Amino acid sequence: MITHNPEQRTQVYNPYWRKMPEIISFTEFLRWNYTTDYGQYIRNLHYNRQLTLPWGIHPYTEITNVTILDGQYDRIDEFSFNMNVICNVTFFCNGYECQQSYCVNGYYSITGKSNFLCGVDIYNGKHIRRINPLDEFLVPILSKKKYDREAERILKKYYPLEYDFPSVINGTVIAREMGYSIQYERLSLNGKIKSKLIFESKNVTVYDNYGNKKVIFIPENTILVDKSLENKENSAVIHECVHISLHRLFYHLQSLYRSAVGKSAPEFQDYFYSDSQKKCLSWMEKQANSITRHIQMPTYSTTDEIINFMEKFSDNPDFSDYRELIDHISNTFDVSRYAAKKRIIELGWPEVRGVYVYCSTGYVEDYEVESDFPMNCTYTLPIRCISEIFRESEDFQALVKSRKYVYVDGHMCLNDEKYIVKEFDSDVGLTEYAKHNMSECCIDFKIVYEKLNYSYTFGELNKEELAIIENYNLNHQQKMELKERLAEVTYVKKKLDRIKTVSPLGEAVVYHMKRCNVTSEQLMERSGLGSTTITKLRTGKGRPKLETILAFCVALNLEEYFRTDLMNKAGVRFDNNNPAHLVYITILELMPDANVFQINDFLKEEGFTPWTQDRQGTIAAAI
Repeated sequence: MITHNPEQRTQVYNPYWRKMPEIISFTEFLRWNYTTDYGQYIRNLHYNRQLTLPWGIHPYTEITNVTILDGQYDRIDEFSFNMNVICNVTFFCNGYECQQSYCVNGYYSITGKSNFLCGVDIYNGKHIRRINPLDEFLVPILSKKKYDREAERILKKYYPLEYDFPSVINGTVIAREMGYSIQYERLSLNGKIKSKLIFESKNVTVYDNYGNKKVIFIPENTILVDKSLENKENSAVIHECVHISLHRLFYHLQSLYRSAVGKSAPEFQDYFYSDSQKKCLSWMEKQANSITRHIQMPTYSTTDEIINFMEKFSDNPDFSDYRELIDHISNTFDVSRYAAKKRIIELGWPEVRGVYVYCSTGYVEDYEVESDFPMNCTYTLPIRCISEIFRESEDFQALVKSRKYVYVDGHMCLNDEKYIVKEFDSDVGLTEYAKHNMSECCIDFKIVYEKLNYSYTFGELNKEELAIIENYNLNHQQKMELKERLAEVTYVKKKLDRIKTVSPLGEAVVYHMKRCNVTSEQLMERSGLGSTTITKLRTGKGRPKLETILAFCVALNLEEYFRTDLMNKAGVRFDNNNPAHLVYITILELMPDANVFQINDFLKEEGFTPWTQDRQGTIAAAI
């Protein structure tokens, strides 16, 4: 009978593994090390007539094989859990093999002795009731309803200070009560890694102030925090404390496994994962992110604070009031706006969903969200995501090209003055009516969370990818308008096609400037292009960049065909594999009235190089 700790056992490499897995499940760990023990245990019970047999199996029937099929685990506390291991037993009876499943009960403890073989009974496939279920990697299976319970448990056990009234929860106190110290180091060059959890003493790679690598020894039970968070480490420390409380069994299992194969337990961000391992790590990160928020903003004290704040308003609060509420909760509990907003929604105030919505590099205009709007949908979309949809969906392309919808402040909105504020023929924002009637004028997008290569670090959230817009058909009036516009473009196209010169690009540039009655000086003001560049365009000398051609076309407000014609004559084209080019395409389609300088500002906000250099006073002239 197995009554000792697994670390005292000699493990054997599984010959059926083609490659050592980076993370091992406890069921696989049992198959690897204990199949023989389970088989011997069941055989001994059968030999002593203590094994319950299925109908038709004689007591003297031989058992030829025992395999471990599955395991179901129920958490007792941070250090132990109950085990229900499903085994398949093969009997040889009257010249035939007969199989029966059995459930072997046991328990596992990190701090004391474990007994894997406490009892066995026939398993009929029925659900095994578990109070605090763990998955195969020993990660707790928690519904969102249980997050508050886990947060309350951690606070009661590790936070001796009062927290029934609104106050900042000190993560350092929780870590100290858990027996962990905090150490500050530069953990990465790009600042992405905010914290690390060190269960066992080990050498860790960090960086000095000049970006040079150095290896330092870190003692066990240490939380490493990036230097950039010094005096702002509260959320990171609490995040790691949640990992300590909920995921100690997971780490202990991986430590046993690494010790067995002769490798030190790696830092989690050094892993390469299979799909099941990614799911396991993403589940741990989701738990740590969410429960951290519940710890920092306890249910009762936060609810009271929200109610007290809302009682100040005799009428229905407006957008600025909701912003004030989010800022108040953020400041009271020392959390980010994002965390405060999420917690307010969780506590029953979904009306703040359209306030402080972050998109790309800043917050978009506030808007109202109807009460039945699905939680996995959004009206706000970064231009990069719009670009991807535009590339993938022909229906969405048709919708955009129809000019029925335009991209305004992170929204795909109906192109109507009822919904869009226009200044100098440019779209500048949503009307107040649109902000309160989003379902009437804006397209909603479904958020699809993709699987990520999570690392065991603080604050890494799911990235979002959007569902493709389905089926959109133009009505008769829209089709007629498109045909009229196409006829006008075709007329000018024929004129251009008759131009036969040594420099077709130069002739086309001169032709468009004359047609639009624009001088070189005016073109400089509208486009931001220099006089030398414009001279080269007019003469067709040199090879202009794609951005130069686009700036010229936008400055003269040329139609898509003429833009394509000039690009062909200049020998430049869009590359669908270039993120910047995808953004260019999307801007040209969704922001048809934007001038060059507005586009330049937008590109800079998105992290791309502007098409042309900014010039003093030219923005006003361009408008």
